[in-house]
Amino acid sequence: MDRTLKKLYRDHAHLLRLTDLLQLQLDELKQTDRPASDLLIELISYIKDYADTIHHPIEDHLYQIMLARTDTGREHMERLLGDHLVIINMTREFRQALEALRENRGISRDEVVKIGREYVEQQREHMQFEESTAFPLLRDELGPEDFDYAKGALPADEDPLLDPNMEARYPGLFQYMGQKKDQP
Repeated sequence: MDRTLKKLYRDHAHLLRLTDLLQLQLDELKQTDRPASDLLIELISYIKDYADTIHHPIEDHLYQIMLARTDTGREHMERLLGDHLVIINMTREFRQALEALRENRGISRDEVVKIGREYVEQQREHMQFEESTAFPLLRDELGPEDFDYAKGALPADEDPLLDPNMEARYPGLFQYMGQKKDQP
């Protein structure tokens, strides 16, 4: 399997762990009177900073290469390109809702939790569809040069979860991930 495709699968594994954490944070938010936690804000910031600006654009390049070369999977590639726009908008909407709740700007906790749960559901469904349908098509139809082109078309593509400086950008997430690494 191509290294870029392996990276996309690895990204999904990380993002699925984070959606699990996001779900736990939403459950806690629903059950308490406390404002949105720093960890919850950091989770959304991470997804915006990495998934929406690095991970999805790599996939978009690959989907566009597929669309330019073949009709195989055309409807899937077009759907996923559209999904990425929807997800970017959902990320922004969810972050704004969290900030509005934190600043007590007229949004209910239930509405924020609803937006968050829809976001988690969309993310999980999207990644499952990519892994079950799109990634196998990419693997079968594209060559190593296509994957290298898609990965190389962007600036730095390292996942912040693997960045040793992550603690400065996402201190709560860094602490949580460190605690989970130490547990069996």
